[in-house]
Amino acid sequence: MSVVLWWIRRDLRLADNQALQAACAQAQKVVPVFVLDPHLLASSRSSQERLGFLFAALNALDEDLHRIGSRLIVRRGDPLSILSTLLHETGAQAIFAERDPSPYSRRRDSQVAAALPLRLFPGLTVHPPEAVTKADGSPYTVFTPFARTWRSLPFPGAPLPAPQHLPGLPTLGSDPLPDEPLHRLADLFPA
Repeated sequence: MSVVLWWIRRDLRLADNQALQAACAQAQKVVPVFVLDPHLLASSRSSQERLGFLFAALNALDEDLHRIGSRLIVRRGDPLSILSTLLHETGAQAIFAERDPSPYSRRRDSQVAAALPLRLFPGLTVHPPEAVTKADGSPYTVFTPFARTWRSLPFPGAPLPAPQHLPGLPTLGSDPLPDEPLHRLADLFPA
């Protein structure tokens, strides 16, 4: 493949990132993308402190990407629509992302995968959630047996290294990231 999108969600690291490693191994150009999803930003779990932390981490990731020859593309809106537009703008053949086990993320990723070439990779957790279950396949409800099963699984190998270089990107528009927490969600999504 010549171009792929690296859809960044929870894991904002260059090192030990399986989706990024796969993207670098399979494509000549990797376009790092973060989508400011209004559903997640409007969630009751998205406090000003959490958004401030997210924006600081995204700014740090963008600095890290600049050091290796790339940059972060940020877009605001529905992930399916944004990713579809970016596939068209870049000519990318696939979207690489780390699997996210949250219920909303699984629904979102199913919708995206039904319409676009999404490839999901493990990496957000040490062991995928479906690997740490009771013998009948159901999830644990008590910590101690969960912990025993989790510890009994083989530990993954050494962390994956960060890429030393990413080729420059084509000219793409990117929304600015705030430098500090916002006082109102409307500041992110002006009418």
